[in-house]
Amino acid sequence: MEKEFFVDEETEQMLDDESIYSENVREQLLEDDELSPQEAAFMQGYDEAYV
Repeated sequence: MEKEFFVDEETEQMLDDESIYSENVREQLLEDDELSPQEAAFMQGYDEAYV
C-alpha cells in the first residue's frame, strides 16, 4: 500500500518559495510531523555554525 501525503496549500507555497533550510519552513514541517525534532535540531545547529 502506497502512502499518500497531503500538503496544505500554505506549506506547499512555502516549500516552493523557500528552501528546506529556512527556519520558517523547518518549523512548519516540524509541526506537520514531516520533520523529526532531531532533524530540525541538526539543521538549526548547521545554521548557527555556518550562517
